Amino acid sequence: MLGVLHGLQGIFEVLFIIGIGYLLSVKGWFGSDTSAIFTKLVMKVALPLYMLCQIEKDFTHDSLLQIAPDLILPFASIILAYVIGRIAVKLLRIRRDRQGVFVTCFFISNTIFIGLPVNLALFGTLSVPAVMLYYMANTTMFWTLGIYHIVNDSMGDAGHMPLFSLQTIKKIFSPPLLGFLGGLCLVMANITLPEFLLTSFQYVGNLATPLSLMVIGMEMSTISFASVRWDRDIIGALVGRFIICPACVLALLPFIPVTPLSGQVFTMQASMPAMTQMTVVAKSVGADVKYSTEVSFISVILGILIIPLYMFIIE
Repeated sequence: MLGVLHGLQGIFEVLFIIGIGYLLSVKGWFGSDTSAIFTKLVMKVALPLYMLCQIEKDFTHDSLLQIAPDLILPFASIILAYVIGRIAVKLLRIRRDRQGVFVTCFFISNTIFIGLPVNLALFGTLSVPAVMLYYMANTTMFWTLGIYHIVNDSMGDAGHMPLFSLQTIKKIFSPPLLGFLGGLCLVMANITLPEFLLTSFQYVGNLATPLSLMVIGMEMSTISFASVRWDRDIIGALVGRFIICPACVLALLPFIPVTPLSGQVFTMQASMPAMTQMTVVAKSVGADVKYSTEVSFISVILGILIIPLYMFIIE
């Protein structure tokens, strides 16, 4: 029981910070433009520095090359979940302006803020390399395919942005992805930034997660959850997040061998709630932020029930 509570600490932290954003918004501390300001600060400043620091801190040139083969399973399972999500969009006839967020729920999870403490509770520090492997695949796919589809959400019925175009490249190569790629380049080139610079980047980068969660809280304050419609748009996204994504890892395990520990960690990572930054991105590009907020918050609440179940099964 203590292990389960320890594993759920990430969920409780998320709910606490979302609650701060919600309460301060209700009390009038945050105006209507605060959410937009926080979103811009996260997307253009905090997240790029956070991405760069995480790569610099957690990987070296040799460790990246050593663990590269184990990246096949996370990437393959995420791509499989993405394909199933695209099929589900057609079968369930998901609203055009919600399709990107819906698909993103199928293949992208919260791998660090919630996933890391859950795996540490289950497997200890030995799980950290596998956690970071899934994080790398998850992050790469979110800031490329995920961003592409959420940006298309913002276009509604006006059209569909082609996957290969100058406009697409500008949208996909957002500041957070550039920070991530910059960190990879520095690590592969064996370049270490000065300590004062890394520390400064880390301080600013650490703002990314709490500010993102506060944005969710602020958006929640404008929504009456009594009016939330439990339609196929929401239920389908949650099924994709908690059932389809981990099932894809389990389905590919017999064909892409990894160590038993890595297989367990990847399965747990795939079963985490929706990624925090999904709502921030939806807000920044003008997609259906109300739908994204509902799905994100409900997935965190459901995580309190579903994560202990997966922890029990994996153990």
